[in-house]
Amino acid sequence: MTTTYLASMALMGALVVAVVTWMVRGRGWYHYSPGSSTSGRSPTSDRESHFETYADQPMVWVGAFAVLVVGLLVGVVASISGPVETQSIAGLAVAVVGGAGLCGYLLFGVYLSATRRGHPRSLAVAESATVAGVLFLIAVGFQLVGA
Repeated sequence: MTTTYLASMALMGALVVAVVTWMVRGRGWYHYSPGSSTSGRSPTSDRESHFETYADQPMVWVGAFAVLVVGLLVGVVASISGPVETQSIAGLAVAVVGGAGLCGYLLFGVYLSATRRGHPRSLAVAESATVAGVLFLIAVGFQLVGA
């Protein structure tokens, strides 16, 4: 049984090395330099959505963070004290909101970082999806190792 796991691990490791080698040598990514034509939006664009307008204002981020912290604090207090039904529901709500906030923060950060580097929006979404997929695979790997 252990030999099967070791053989599977070696095979998957060789596959990962082969894929990474193929990706590095397959395209001249190191010669890439973003230009103004590759960006999905221009710096002086008047077509900015309301979300993009608010995303550049620090006070909006401070307010959203304060609301999130107060909401999570109320949820933690409700999960610690109160009836059993309230504790379980509040604990689940805190876990879901915390996890969703962390994932959203990470994925939106990758998206914003990619668009600010000059990548088109489609490539930025693909990079965010790649990060989400890798994190999912890591979580599945931890579940399998821990089980």
